Amino acid sequence: MAIAFPVHVWAIINILDFLPAWLLRLSAWELAGVIGYALVEALLESGILWLVLVALGFVLPRKWLADKFVALSSILVWLLAAWVVLVQFIFGHILQWGPVQMVPGLLVVALTFGLVYWLVQRYERLDGWIKRLAQGLVVLTYLYMIFDLLGLVVVILRNL
Repeated sequence: MAIAFPVHVWAIINILDFLPAWLLRLSAWELAGVIGYALVEALLESGILWLVLVALGFVLPRKWLADKFVALSSILVWLLAAWVVLVQFIFGHILQWGPVQMVPGLLVVALTFGLVYWLVQRYERLDGWIKRLAQGLVVLTYLYMIFDLLGLVVVILRNL
């Protein structure tokens, strides 16, 4: 459930960013379609990310994850979301990067993932805090899923 939260928050932020322009140009049905497509895309992204994490859970050695799979997967997804947001903001600059700039950037990303993994493994309180936060986000995630299903209905109706 913690996977869907950052994906949907970012989708909603992007929807709200474009909403004023859409309100001026689109009819209500077209607006529902655009928002529906964005929500269905967020649902698909969450599902794909969930499948990747489940596959990693099967592939990685059991001692790496132990009893901390929920905390590790949650915090790693949130960290990944933060990196993706940053990349989206500086995407134009990244396109101009060569290997000299790309390799250190990827190393920084890898080091942050390693650091977060180490912190969760080392500190039991952090593990508990992340689990409680993930549990608290379940209610919001259920609301997002309801909106995703409504968006899916709109997308299906628009394509009939």
